[in-house]
Amino acid sequence: MDDVSLTVNGSTVAGWTTVRVTRGMERIPADFDIGMAERYPGVADVTVSAGDPCTLAIGGDTVITGYVDRVIDQIDAHSHALSIAGRGKCEDLVDCAAQYDGFQFVNATAADIAAALAKPFGIAVKALAPGLVIPQYILNVGDTPYAVIDRVCKISQLLCYEDADGDLVIGPLSTDEAAGGFTLGVNCERAGYTRDLSQRFSEYRVYLVGTALLLDTGIQPLSEYTVTDPCVPRYRPRAFIAETNDAGATVSNQHAQWECNRRTGRGNVVTVTASSWRDAAGTLYTPNTLAALSMPQLKLIDGQKFTIGEVTCRRDSSGTACDLTLMPPQAFQPEPVLYLPLPQDATAALTTG
Repeated sequence: MDDVSLTVNGSTVAGWTTVRVTRGMERIPADFDIGMAERYPGVADVTVSAGDPCTLAIGGDTVITGYVDRVIDQIDAHSHALSIAGRGKCEDLVDCAAQYDGFQFVNATAADIAAALAKPFGIAVKALAPGLVIPQYILNVGDTPYAVIDRVCKISQLLCYEDADGDLVIGPLSTDEAAGGFTLGVNCERAGYTRDLSQRFSEYRVYLVGTALLLDTGIQPLSEYTVTDPCVPRYRPRAFIAETNDAGATVSNQHAQWECNRRTGRGNVVTVTASSWRDAAGTLYTPNTLAALSMPQLKLIDGQKFTIGEVTCRRDSSGTACDLTLMPPQAFQPEPVLYLPLPQDATAALTTG
């Protein structure tokens, strides 16, 4: 059985009786909550304090590298219980304010911006794709690094999430696949399939409104772009006004397609409780990984591949299990964002002046 160990200040403690470790594609940072009924059984001279750097491992595989956030001791006449909660290193990107000399980036990629904002916190950026070159990006005072990184990644249509080393990964949706997938009654104790139409629409319409509509003479017809969802059984339209200029219309059209795809994905959610924390190849289940589903009882297409969005490894009085949330890959595609760079003469003045 995989044991969970916590390494703090050079000492490793195992034997935790309650465990919850959660990682996700949209959960930055990863976090954990572990406890034991006795303070460090069989281990002497171990001190854990809030703020300590730590590493959490499952069976020798690191799953979270970060910091202890909270230590709770509870004692009575018969026992001395301890619980520790912590998060991955990227917690500082979420909690803190972004700092960068001059508060602006010029001709930098999404990876460049992320690396510069993460460096003061001792966080490396692993860029599987660098992203677009952004002519200029200005920080607002009080912006968190993660808010900025998330936006520049959307401009480049990239995802950003934390890995087991506590570093920030920037890249596309993964095509890696969990070995064995999930089969009800084999490695899957329990499964659920939620089909939800409440936030889906039959049509997503984008309207490009020209300035000629504001003139006294002449009438300019509306330019319309429509994306349909044939799986919505009744008339349910949703409309958007395209952002300014031709590029705005293009991005707005992409946004309509994204709205349709994302809502379709988010309307088909599979939850799985697996009997093991590892797949058939012995690899820990990891977010941003595909998994084939064999669950005809839930009326899923046999072998259909969903993306693992969130993984929770847990151990408590009810036993050991892994809870996973999966959705179609399009549910995790980044939202298209219109970026309006400065005019060329202003950008040139910034780079030369």
